[in-house]
Amino acid sequence: MPDLNLRAHIEAPVELVYRVVADVEQYPAFLPDVDAVERRDDIVAMTIRMGVVPMRLVTRARFTPPEAIDLSQVEGPFRRFDARWTFVAARAGADVAYRADYALPLFGALFSSPARLLLEQQVRRQIRAFEARILSVARAADTPEGPGRHPLPSGPSGEREG
Repeated sequence: MPDLNLRAHIEAPVELVYRVVADVEQYPAFLPDVDAVERRDDIVAMTIRMGVVPMRLVTRARFTPPEAIDLSQVEGPFRRFDARWTFVAARAGADVAYRADYALPLFGALFSSPARLLLEQQVRRQIRAFEARILSVARAADTPEGPGRHPLPSGPSGEREG
């Protein structure tokens, strides 16, 4: 079964990095490949573009702040899709890892190399967009409201701090 393993270091507190990635409802605002997100409890439905092709991916998400986010396909274009984001405090920031194990449908298996390349490119773009969003939120936190005020949910539930 194909898999994908990507890593990045982001110079921001691990808690902030986790919160930005866990704030799935905001993805359409800053992830160019995500057109829409719906979330009900642990079910997250996204309309994503892989290249120019839109697809709907519904996953069961398990949030473990601030260490990990586990995703398992409930419905979507893959025969199987499981992914895990991990976040570890390191060197004035956070080390982020993304691992996905997936199986393409029979027809898609004929195109596994191009599909893997598309998926890898998409995740790399997402990581860059996450980093830009994290840095933007960190800069906004250094406003008159006071340092350390991050306008993001305090946990994976999507509830805003008041």
